[in-house]
Amino acid sequence: MDRPIAYDKLAREDRFVRMRTRDVATQKVEQGMPPFPDLASRDSMRDRVHGILVGELQAMEGAGRTVYDFPDAPWEFTMDMARQVWDESRHVETYLGLLQHLDGYVGEYPETTLLWRCACAEDAAARVAGVNRGLEGLACDVFNQLIHIAKKMGDPVLERSVDYVLADEITHVRMGSRWLNELTQGDPERRKRAIEFQDSIDERFNLGGQRQDGHHELVPISIAKDARRLAGFTDEEIERLVKSTQRSQVY
Repeated sequence: MDRPIAYDKLAREDRFVRMRTRDVATQKVEQGMPPFPDLASRDSMRDRVHGILVGELQAMEGAGRTVYDFPDAPWEFTMDMARQVWDESRHVETYLGLLQHLDGYVGEYPETTLLWRCACAEDAAARVAGVNRGLEGLACDVFNQLIHIAKKMGDPVLERSVDYVLADEITHVRMGSRWLNELTQGDPERRKRAIEFQDSIDERFNLGGQRQDGHHELVPISIAKDARRLAGFTDEEIERLVKSTQRSQVY
């Protein structure tokens, strides 16, 4: 088995449609749709939930690959990654149920592989920094906003389901914080490279400039500062993230 497996070799059923992230955004604009779901309608909510579903699927695969890719890693690290595989598999099931709840289906929207590409960093410290702290941190922001919107919509199924998954995401980010510290102990250069990789993920995954500092009612996706603090982020790291969203690429 290859280490790491190429993004285009991920096993999928025929109902999945795979496209590049930029191509998806371009086609949406050409069809008069916003490049990213604005969550102002049931259709846009379904689009977002479908995107999270395939993201959770790739997160499950990514955690599994981390178990395999680093056979010499500490045993506790391997066990944490194995537990995360189990968590992510439950998240896939949860979002499958939410997609059906919103009258959607798998393959209604395309799958992109940008998340998986970021999950294939060759260094274990960079991988947990980019995936657990970067991407799972982003999930905290997105899920926190979804919970807020579900409350406004009066949809307790969506609200409670996402809240359930958010609790797991916080533990995944905390796990990333722990292993970033332990894997780079005594190696400041390795830590610097890992954090730089995480920063690049934060800028790349800013959802077209939607993730911002501010109240839920005032910005499209509010940075979930309280959840991030629970997950082990320092105020300095949160401030650095806020600054990165102000200069990030718009896809």
